[in-house]
Amino acid sequence: MQPYIALALGLMENGHRVTIAAPENFAALIEGFGVAFHPLFGNAEEGMNSPEGQSVLRSENTIKLMKYFFKVLRGIKTPLRKSYLDGVDKVDFIIANLATLQITSAIAEKQNKKIAFTYFMPPVVPTAEFPLADFDFLNFPWYNKLTYKLAYAFYWKFIKEETVEFRAELGLPVLKESLVSHIGKQKILDLYCLSPALIPQPKDWDEHHKITGFLTVPKHYRENHPADEISSALTNWLTAGEKPIYIGFGSNGIGNPEKFVAMLNDILTKTNERILFCTGWGMFENLRVHENLFVTKYVNHEAILPKCKAGIFHGGAGTLAAMLRHNLPVIIISFYTDQPTWGKIIERMNLGVHMPVKQLNSGKLLSALAHVQTDELKRNAAKIGRQIRNENGLENAVNEIEKYFA
Repeated sequence: MQPYIALALGLMENGHRVTIAAPENFAALIEGFGVAFHPLFGNAEEGMNSPEGQSVLRSENTIKLMKYFFKVLRGIKTPLRKSYLDGVDKVDFIIANLATLQITSAIAEKQNKKIAFTYFMPPVVPTAEFPLADFDFLNFPWYNKLTYKLAYAFYWKFIKEETVEFRAELGLPVLKESLVSHIGKQKILDLYCLSPALIPQPKDWDEHHKITGFLTVPKHYRENHPADEISSALTNWLTAGEKPIYIGFGSNGIGNPEKFVAMLNDILTKTNERILFCTGWGMFENLRVHENLFVTKYVNHEAILPKCKAGIFHGGAGTLAAMLRHNLPVIIISFYTDQPTWGKIIERMNLGVHMPVKQLNSGKLLSALAHVQTDELKRNAAKIGRQIRNENGLENAVNEIEKYFA
């Protein structure tokens, strides 16, 4: 959510009125930055922490998890679609996320409103320069382009039923091609809000595809902001010893909490590492009390990461941006979607270690902790951190959006 808050603030500074539409449980975070909020029906955290959601997470099976995610969305489709329609009714232009493509593109077409798409994942725009992330077994031009065609076909099969149903509900014409092809012909602005230091912009892209740089909330919005406050208990703990390792999986949760707690205990028993553990949406029981462990639900990355020496997390692009911006070498424990790809990129650039969650065990985690604290990885992280801090990702994104909607 934070990159969208950054984008909203950047647009508001240029005189635009902005509303962020998101699940109800994000209201306090968004409104805390003075951004107007429109609730989308549902509470994502409750869905993942339901008995069925927890059971699927424990399976550590990507396909099962994605099926469950879409099952939850289908179960609330009527009120969810209405909440989207109510939100779009209030605005002139739409900036949408890829996950909402089949809904937001249909509403934009029905209401004749211009739409742009934003992504925080490795590109899915065809290029001869590199293959789609999940097909990176080979790398030569014709194969690279083929990987995107295969992915598009699979994606259309996955969303076709909902797309056809919703378009019929809105009274739109029946599509004679895939939604991806339909949208592609419209030359809609695609902003990949990620660092060109990690993925440079391909030279064979059309003009409406852009890599902007990561989106970061401007510093002056964070000064004296409640989100940046650190509790006295955490402040005291941070100042009582060496810089800690940050561990957090955010809204991703962790597939098998009992297994992870056992590994956490191993770190505390076999090393002198201090651990700041942010449980996020995860549900953890029987966490031991230890002087080297501080447990909290959330922290603000901008306030806390400068006080840490390395990060262990799921590999989401927003958290990755925050880690690298603060010069932290990382351990990515990937689950699904774009996370394994970021893990591979980080390992290839020698900025950290990648482990798919199913391969995770105490021995590998302890070994990874030692590796990310070597001088070489620290130097690499500091170098990429400087590059990312010098990017004008937010300014680039705002400029592209203003030109496009103008």
